[in-house]
This record gives sequence, C-alpha cells and structure tokens, in this order.
Amino acid sequence: MSKEAAGTKKKRRRRWRLRHHAKPHTRPGTIVSPAKAAPTKLRVTAYGPNKMVDYPDCRPADIEKLVGEYPVLWVDAVGLKDHDLIRQVGEILELHPLALEDMGNVPQRPKVEEYPKHLFAVAHTIIYERELRASQVSFFAGKGFVVSWREKTCPPFEFLRKRLEVKGGTTRSSGVDYLLYALLDETIDLYFPALEKLSDKLDDLDDSVDHGENPNLIREVHDTRHDIRQLRRIVWPLRDAIDSLMKKYRAWIGEEALIHFRDCHDHVVQVLDSLDSYREACSDVRDHYSTEMSNRMNETMRLLTIISTIFIPLGFIAGLYGMNFNPEVSGANMPETQWRWGYPFALGLMAAVAIGQFFFFRGKGWIGRSRETLSAPTASASERGVTEGMKETKND
Repeated sequence: MSKEAAGTKKKRRRRWRLRHHAKPHTRPGTIVSPAKAAPTKLRVTAYGPNKMVDYPDCRPADIEKLVGEYPVLWVDAVGLKDHDLIRQVGEILELHPLALEDMGNVPQRPKVEEYPKHLFAVAHTIIYERELRASQVSFFAGKGFVVSWREKTCPPFEFLRKRLEVKGGTTRSSGVDYLLYALLDETIDLYFPALEKLSDKLDDLDDSVDHGENPNLIREVHDTRHDIRQLRRIVWPLRDAIDSLMKKYRAWIGEEALIHFRDCHDHVVQVLDSLDSYREACSDVRDHYSTEMSNRMNETMRLLTIISTIFIPLGFIAGLYGMNFNPEVSGANMPETQWRWGYPFALGLMAAVAIGQFFFFRGKGWIGRSRETLSAPTASASERGVTEGMKETKND
C-alpha cells in the first residue's frame, strides 16, 4: 500500500473518533461545540389543524412569541457555533443544560433520555457517496414543542414540511409525539439509500474478483467493511433507543403514535439485518479473492514447473555435448561430435524430447486445461461409486 493510500485510510478512520470533548473539570452543562461548527440558524414552524405559520429565519424572540399560541411548535435549528443563541432557545423552552451540553458535544451515542420537562433523543443522519459520512441530529420533545437541532445543514426535512402544508393531513392534525416520530422516520429513511450503494459496491467488488481488474481490491474491501462496521455502531444503539422510547417513556407517546414508532423500530431492525448480511458478504468477497489469487498462483507455478521440466533434459543434452572430450584419443570419446550430421542430430534429439514431454503432459491434463476445468470440483469416491453402480444396472 502506498503512503498516500495509508494516509487516506488513517484520515478516514480518524473521522469516526471523538473529534472534541470538554476539558477536564469543566462545569456540567457547559456547551462545547466543534471548532469548525456551522453557523447557527433557526427556522420555526407553528401549526395546528386549521392554521400554520413558517418563519425560515427567526430569532429567539420570535420563538417566545409563538410559545403556547399553536398546538405544535417546531424549531428546526442548524449549526452549533453560536452558544449564546443555543442558551437563549434553551431558556425559552426550558431545555435542561445537560441535554444542551450533549447536543453540542458531538458525536454522541444514539439514545433517549427523560428530563423533567422534555425528552431528549440523539440520532445520526447518514450520507454515503464515496465514503460514509454521518452528522448528529438532536431532538427535544416537550409540552407543545419539538426541537430538531442538526450538526450540519444537510439533509433538510423538506419532505416533512411539504406534508405539513397539507391541511387536514395526518401530520398536521397530530401532536408533538407524531412530529417526533416523523422526524426520526425521515432520519432513518436516509439509511436505505446508503445501504443500496453499499450493496452495489459489494457487487462491483465481487465482479472485480472474477475479472481481476482492480489491483486495490483488497484495500477497498477493507474500507467497505470499515464503513459497514461504523454504520452498524450508529444503528445498533438507535434500535435500543427507540425500543426504550416505546416502553419506558410511554407518558410522552400516545397510542396512535406508538403504532408508528413500532414501524420505525422495524425499519431500524431491517437496516441492522442488511448490515449483518453485508458484513458477511465482505468476508465472502475477501475469501473469494484469496481463493482466486491462490488458484492463479498455483496455475502460474504449474506452468513454470512444466517449462522447467521440459528444459531440464534439454540442458542435460546440451551439457553432455559441451564436454571437452578428444575423439582422437579414443573412438569412444564422442565420435558423433566428428560426425557430419552431429549438430542437427543434437537439435533433433532436443526437439524430440521437448515434443514428447509436451504430449505427455497434455495427456495427463497438465497443459491445455481451462480455468473452469481446474476450478470444477472433482467427483467424490461415493459419487463415482454411485455412477458406476447405475451403469452396471443399466447394462444388466
């Protein structure tokens, strides 16, 4: 592996490590955000069955005016850079300081926690292009409000906003618990395109093994396995978090929303099952690659052995007639070296030996066999016995 490839691999792995953390002896509840955090922007959507307002760019004072005026208040925030703005929103909606600390101190393990006046949930959005990228999204659900705070700008919840514009729709007519479900469901739905791309990549890697087109195949297999492992680390605790949300925090979830949370839980389990099968597929591709490389090496060694075997007697003949014997001293000292046709005779003898060996090896099946014939399994002794028995019965 080249130094550039090794450096890229280390860089990709470091992306999943804890990028920052509060310094030792920091006061609990202190908001600590990443050094390169995105600017903080607020968008507020307040709605009920008959009326809805949307403020794409608002300030905390606008949120304070809307509190209690509508059945559901949705604050969609992006970026963790402005700590003062985060504290103001927390004071208006009475969000617990420890929950705000966990929101800023990314990445957090997916979880659900209950505080005196709200629920706090952590999940991750996934984007898979050439590599896996994850960003944290935190949810606060209290009496009459839901806050979704994303670490980065993408992906937005635009599909959910379009559903809210439909007057009389399920989302518009439901309460806070259904909005929390809808936000979690949109977050989990982003996992499935990533799974499809992982599946396509595994198929391409498997095809590359058969064709031998990719010299960096084993490294790509390890990178893909690394992405699958990291994605599984995100999804596995999310399953437990949703399960605890349905069982432990029923005071915040209504009966109608509970049915939808079960569907959300089933989607997470489906993602985990797919990841387990993909991890096994990576192992199969790696084993397939090792088997193919071993077969090709054996085939190459077999060919080189045959070539060496053919040239061994030719070298013996050439060495025999290259010895310095004087035929004038004795008639038994290589008289054929004084023969007129001695040189053609030696060449003809070499050619005859080489051709004879070639046909002998071909008769044994060591030359001229295709790779498919070499990789085809031979019949076992029991199978040969059954076949011979069937032939004898047919002859009788």
